[in-house]
Amino acid sequence: MALTLKNIIYRKTAEATNTIQYTSNGVTTVIDKFTATNTSSSNAFLSVYLPNPGSTVSDSNLILNTRTIAPRETYSCPELVGQVIPDGGTIVTLAGTANAITISASGTQIL
Repeated sequence: MALTLKNIIYRKTAEATNTIQYTSNGVTTVIDKFTATNTSSSNAFLSVYLPNPGSTVSDSNLILNTRTIAPRETYSCPELVGQVIPDGGTIVTLAGTANAITISASGTQIL
């Protein structure tokens, strides 16, 4: 068993539409850290889904539900830490406001 620690989502702005941010290709991934920073001057929210392979975004795979993040706040998303993404599974985000939330994640990939 080989373990690789890596940035699975490099710092980027979360889109205001459901967007796949990461796909676990050929490995199982455990989320070690996931942060969301509101860079705007107003409250903004973020939702995060973890659909299994072949699944679509739905309430059944919603992990972070419209979490309001205050202006200039960085939220560490403890709901996501330790979540396991199987081979072919994804991380999908939805920001409530365009250009407001910067996301970043690291994880351990298991081969």
